[in-house]
Amino acid sequence: MSGGLLEKAQNVGGDEPTAESSTSESNEATILESPGGLLERAGVTDDAGSPFISASQKKGIAGGIVALLILFIAYQAVMGFSLGGNSISVAGVEMNEADDSLRVQVFIGTSMIGGIPDDDISIDINYGGVTAHTATFQPTAKLSWYEIPFSDFYQGNARGVASDSSDVNYIISVRQGTSSSSDYSADGAIMDRTINDVDGELIALTEPNTNCDQSGESNNCENNGLDHLGAQFRVGVGAIDPVESNSTGVMLHVGSDYTIVANISFEGTTVFTFPTVTVDGSTATWTDGGGLVESAWLGLDGTGVKLDAFGGTQNYIPRSDFYDGDGCYSIDITVTHDSPFGDVFSDSASQGYQFWWDYNETRDSSVDEDGEPNEPYEPTEAC
Repeated sequence: MSGGLLEKAQNVGGDEPTAESSTSESNEATILESPGGLLERAGVTDDAGSPFISASQKKGIAGGIVALLILFIAYQAVMGFSLGGNSISVAGVEMNEADDSLRVQVFIGTSMIGGIPDDDISIDINYGGVTAHTATFQPTAKLSWYEIPFSDFYQGNARGVASDSSDVNYIISVRQGTSSSSDYSADGAIMDRTINDVDGELIALTEPNTNCDQSGESNNCENNGLDHLGAQFRVGVGAIDPVESNSTGVMLHVGSDYTIVANISFEGTTVFTFPTVTVDGSTATWTDGGGLVESAWLGLDGTGVKLDAFGGTQNYIPRSDFYDGDGCYSIDITVTHDSPFGDVFSDSASQGYQFWWDYNETRDSSVDEDGEPNEPYEPTEAC
């Protein structure tokens, strides 16, 4: 109960009444026991239980931020973005045989917030240290193909054409605005388009003759038991290999556009001409036939057909189509290039073939007292 006016007057400027002090202490206790803010409510405390971020937690958060930054930069690199200015590069080169053009793939690197520059793209093709051609295009995408006709820049083969038999490569580079690429050396295997080496091959094809007279102890068969059916005809068309000798039959494969006229000659006189062959890249076609130039060689399938020992089909030039008696048979080949890959190139095969078919079928195959044939079999020889 209040002590009246006198007691109230005595408390002016003095201590608060006991009851009020008790209430104040209770409030202070309540304040000290209240939660420690958002960090404490989130459960973030130091090692001693204090509601603050510890040093190890700060390092973890910083490491996470760095990792995210690295991933962000890597993503930009993968997507072709850059933190600096634009960039440009040659991403690939290939041949388009359908229209005889070189396809150049160009990659444009841009910043993440920037688009593809509007500046024209210039593609430079250098051969032997000299710029053979510069083509200009409007950019179409960050990664896109651009085609340049071979007729605009072709200067000749690349492989083994230097005076020391080294390669003279076609070097491709691209420019856009202030950006330029590093040099890209095109594969000589797709840049070579000129045939400068030819060869040919005739392979005698035989089969047993089983029409035999087996009377008594004799076993007399027609043609001495072996029929010479004809010959398989192959031509080699490619480029001179500076490493391998031509006598081994090795030449560099060349994909190009050209025609082939192949003749078989006997003692200097043409006795057979194969239908004109048209080659597009490596695909060959001729009247009623076709094939594929593989590793610089093409089989010219004749009208003769027989089965091999495994049941496969063998095509050949029938004997009656070209054989004019025993002697030396050679192959003459003429290649006519489509422009701009070259002119007309003619040459003979590296060797001729001495056939003894008439002799082998009519020889005296009886044996002498030593068991040797009176007239031995004569295999095919070089001539």
